[in-house]
Amino acid sequence: MTRLLLADRVKTEADSFLAPLLPALHRRFDVRFLSAGPGEVLAEAIAWADIVWLEWCWDHAVWATQNGLLHAKPAVIRLHSIEAIQTDFPARVDWDQIDRLVTVSDDIASVVQERFPAAPASIVIPNGIDMDRFAPGQPDRFRVAWVGHLEPKKNPMLLLQIAHRLHSLDPRYTFHVAGAFTDLRTARYLRQMMPALGLGGVVTFDGPVGDMPTWYADKGALLSTSMYESFGMNIGEAMATGAFPVVHGFPGAERLWPAECLFASSDDAVALIRAGRPGLYRGWVGDRYSLDRQVDAIVRLLADLDDQAGIERL
Repeated sequence: MTRLLLADRVKTEADSFLAPLLPALHRRFDVRFLSAGPGEVLAEAIAWADIVWLEWCWDHAVWATQNGLLHAKPAVIRLHSIEAIQTDFPARVDWDQIDRLVTVSDDIASVVQERFPAAPASIVIPNGIDMDRFAPGQPDRFRVAWVGHLEPKKNPMLLLQIAHRLHSLDPRYTFHVAGAFTDLRTARYLRQMMPALGLGGVVTFDGPVGDMPTWYADKGALLSTSMYESFGMNIGEAMATGAFPVVHGFPGAERLWPAECLFASSDDAVALIRAGRPGLYRGWVGDRYSLDRQVDAIVRLLADLDDQAGIERL
């Protein structure tokens, strides 16, 4: 079997964005997963591999391409929003050493093309939602989910304003937050504003949640206030369980999610939540973003690289 290295610089095998793909990849390839930065361990793993997949365009990708480690092996980089928007790693990669650049949305592909013109054109493969794992729940339309790290880019400040406005109109609504406090400034602000807005018992912080399908099961709506998402896995996963999506119109959102579910103002968000119909968009997500579709696209990409490498070896 072709030896496939999956080198994830940022996450472990358990929480990697590649984790849902592993069962299918193991059936097709001899897979080795590695979570390591530049150094001897990564170099040895690259030497072992026939195909190299570099998850995140991070320092390991720069190091591997700049030090001749790939030796003309087929190589893929999957690039996420943080590298495209917040780092200069893509400018430091030797793109001549990379056969395919993968992104999860057209908007990120556009950002990369604009900021890093030396990078090749992206192959856009959206994230996949495991429709079996995120099965339909019993959503309560008055329970609103919010998911993500509590930090500025996720915009939990807007969450409080929406919660305050909606609660003043209909006190039956409650908001439930799954995610860790990762920014002290944001944590201090939320602690200050919760009592100031009278949101005790209205907004509940559940912290990091291990079993997200169960947590989603009774939520009737998913509120996303993020300033930007390359995709927004929580939006799709919540829709699969039955939550009605209410999504702040971040750049590119209109190409990812139903236009009728996007909002600009707090009043727009409140109106969408009140009018939301749980269960309406599960089929919509399955048709566009099922895990099977993502797996098929990635397996085809890797098989094409494997075939090309085989021809070259002949």
